[in-house]
Amino acid sequence: MTTNYQKIYEQLGNLFFAIAMADNHLKHKEVEKLKELVNKEWVPLEHSTDEFGTDAAYYIYISFDYLTDSFTTAEEAFNTFKEYYEIHKAVFSEKLKAKILTTATDIAVSFRGISKAEHEYLDRLEHLFEVKASQLK
Repeated sequence: MTTNYQKIYEQLGNLFFAIAMADNHLKHKEVEKLKELVNKEWVPLEHSTDEFGTDAAYYIYISFDYLTDSFTTAEEAFNTFKEYYEIHKAVFSEKLKAKILTTATDIAVSFRGISKAEHEYLDRLEHLFEVKASQLK
């Protein structure tokens, strides 16, 4: 099976959007944190590009940006990621899951700490991955 990294990154955009929108308000600091994390943590790891030469990891932000403009709810975005994950679990290594959980937590913390709603989504993500974030370090 060939891994479609662009699709994985699009789905991570869904997940990170859900975390940022958990309290129904998208904060500028959360968007800036996502941009920073994509550039510093995700782009250096990715070597695949699309037909235009765009690093596949940028699809995290492209997807996030699209969701911002489409009035998608956090719940819809999370469920879209969840459905993708359940079909493609084999693609998600322990290392990738750890990076996803770290990024999601960093986004949540970026504006006045983790809200109750963000905490609930982080718990749901840990449950989906069948692991606690502390176990993936």
